[in-house]
Amino acid sequence: MPAGLLSGIRVLDLGSGISAPWCTKILADYGAEVIKVETPGTGDDARRMGPFAGDDPDLEKSLTFLYLNTNKRGVTVDLSSVSGRSVFQRLLANADVLVENTPPARSKELGLDYASLAGINPELVVTSITPFGQTGPYRDFQATDIVTYALSGLMYHSGDSDQPPLRSVLDQSFYVAGANAAAATQVALFARLTTGEGQHVDVAAAECLGAHLVQPLPYYNYMG
Repeated sequence: MPAGLLSGIRVLDLGSGISAPWCTKILADYGAEVIKVETPGTGDDARRMGPFAGDDPDLEKSLTFLYLNTNKRGVTVDLSSVSGRSVFQRLLANADVLVENTPPARSKELGLDYASLAGINPELVVTSITPFGQTGPYRDFQATDIVTYALSGLMYHSGDSDQPPLRSVLDQSFYVAGANAAAATQVALFARLTTGEGQHVDVAAAECLGAHLVQPLPYYNYMG
């Protein structure tokens, strides 16, 4: 079997839920070595997302979690402990990419902000996926899929004007953000070939969805 496009690239997946794990699944499917880092005891939030194999809500039987984490290896690390941070820093020193979707303020507390990470590994590409980005008045806001979907403007043309608003299925804000993050991460890796330096890739889910607003202008032009 031929080597994948990202063969030789090592990725640390500190994500939880959908957006970051979806990003790293794409990178893994392209041949990257992905190491999923989970918190002992709680693990990835996706472990509690249905559907579950055999309708058994066990942490090891979430089909959502299993789908999003194929082609990855896993390790549990307690980033709040001294020993856990030591293990994490050793992983970090040998990584090419780190992907996370932690709220910015919490990232700073855990030492996952870009300045701290780049101090350990200057060549590291750090991809952060949040609802509204790392800067601006909404940076610390958390949001469900439907809130992000609505604030992006995409809900404007979902459904009819005389009916309640609708949204697309399957947590589109998280999946779209993850796909955009995977593409942006590869661009950052390509740039590193020239500069020799990593960078911070800031992915805002609302902005990713906003880029899909291709219908309103022609709708307005033709329908008023």
